[in-house]
Amino acid sequence: MAAHTVLGVLCGVGIMSASLVTVPAMAQSPQAAVPRGDMAGSVVSRLVASRAQSDQPVALASLTTFEWDSFSVERTPAGVAMANCNRDGLVPCEKDLQPSPDTLIQVLRFDQAGKAVYQERIIVASGNFAEPLPAAVPRGQAMLVTCADGRGGQLWCLQSAPRAPLRLMGLDGA
Repeated sequence: MAAHTVLGVLCGVGIMSASLVTVPAMAQSPQAAVPRGDMAGSVVSRLVASRAQSDQPVALASLTTFEWDSFSVERTPAGVAMANCNRDGLVPCEKDLQPSPDTLIQVLRFDQAGKAVYQERIIVASGNFAEPLPAAVPRGQAMLVTCADGRGGQLWCLQSAPRAPLRLMGLDGA
């Protein structure tokens, strides 16, 4: 009996792993729907969850399961509303999550060798990035921190690279 249970668990893990591998390919367009019950494959949901767990900086590479060289956040019209909202594992059909087609939304995009390998619509405020939006940020510099939006909300910002201390010169130039 115990062997049957272990086999069932391993089979379930294998099925879940196989479905997660397909998520980046399915998310090529911002309008692509996340498979039913598989929000764990969403980079944006991982980003939002990381903020809920800790206020520490987040290496964006640690939240992805695919290869990429750089990431950007772009503004694009929302387009057609999601048809699969309110299904098990998907987002609710709330008005603020279903913007009008001409409303500009943010899209998280990852590139490998100059070609998009993953794109995802950012449809929750807690996933939004601050202006100026990141553009072609190399993987090694993709460290994100929480920053204030000036209205009591939180946005994502790139962590500034540490700078060498400035040498102050005296009035005599020395």
